[in-house]
Amino acid sequence: MRTTVVPAQITTVEDRIAGSLTFAQIVLLVIPLFISAAIYVIFPPKMHFGVTKLVFIGLQYLFFGGLAIRFRGKIVADWLIIYLRFLFRPRKYIFIKNDLTGRDSSMQMLSSSNVSKKPIKEKTKKTYETLAPSEETHINQLLENPSLSLSLKLAKKGGIDVSLKSNKD
Repeated sequence: MRTTVVPAQITTVEDRIAGSLTFAQIVLLVIPLFISAAIYVIFPPKMHFGVTKLVFIGLQYLFFGGLAIRFRGKIVADWLIIYLRFLFRPRKYIFIKNDLTGRDSSMQMLSSSNVSKKPIKEKTKKTYETLAPSEETHINQLLENPSLSLSLKLAKKGGIDVSLKSNKD
């Protein structure tokens, strides 16, 4: 069996279905058929043509026909979508760190009505015990001893591991 590599750019080519019309253009030209049938059946005089019915049917054929026209390689409907996205885009972007965009929907913003009336706990500072003078002199003697070496390593969560090792040469 013979295989052929198909380049990725071929997927961007629009298929021509009838003459030079693409699928999107045919859909835009068929939509007025269904809308005009609904106008013919629903609006009075029912199942009869009237001047107002013919005007509405003619206007919608002109509108959808105009959307199906090709301009600079795209149909007018695509250009209209691009323009409307540009028109309705936000003009200013304000970055808010606490914005809920992109977060879980289970998170809810706290409003003044949801805030509980519990008293706020104040953070207590850790107090470290002071050493007795005898213990302090013992530690100073250990640090001044040349046969011992002191090593400091950073631990997780901002701690420091301190160790004393003996220097035996």
